[in-house]
Amino acid sequence: MYALSKKPEPEWKTLIPANGDTPAVRVLFAPVGAKALRLARRAVAEVLRSGVADANETAGDAFTEAMLRAGMLEWEGIGDDDRNPIQPTPDVDIFDGEGNVIGVTPGTVSAFLAEPRLVEAADREYVLPWARRDAEKNGYALSRSGTSAGATPEPGTACSPAKAAKTDDAGMKKPARPRARTKSTSRKRTTAKNSGT
Repeated sequence: MYALSKKPEPEWKTLIPANGDTPAVRVLFAPVGAKALRLARRAVAEVLRSGVADANETAGDAFTEAMLRAGMLEWEGIGDDDRNPIQPTPDVDIFDGEGNVIGVTPGTVSAFLAEPRLVEAADREYVLPWARRDAEKNGYALSRSGTSAGATPEPGTACSPAKAAKTDDAGMKKPARPRARTKSTSRKRTTAKNSGT
């Protein structure tokens, strides 16, 4: 049965704890929804089509970046070069006179995504927990405490199934075949004794 969750609310996540006079970096993340997933899947598909050498690694980064772009609503503890607080802003397309995109003015979200420490923390606190919950909540992943193959067996529980006996078409048990000769199972050659001596 597919388990439906109650309507999730945006949630504050602490990415970097406060340190002395430096405030904590906290981000308010929206619940992951269909739009964020579509954007993330599209980003992964673009990477895989591009044929880059390390496609899996790059695709994972693209997924995380798209999820973070879609999920960041507000933040605290992030400022500009003069340490004035700033809020998340998206990139803005620059258009020519004919309506064609000729460039992009990066927003503060792009600046956030250029900081590896912030991206790693946001991935750890927002993207990875969502991925684990999504895989586990509906039985698609192994559960160490459940009944799936990943469960820890109780003492006395068989860890593997018994092998079925081989039978012929009539359902009778077939005799075992002799083992194939190998170097370790072959008989050692002996020389014949002369007769009559």
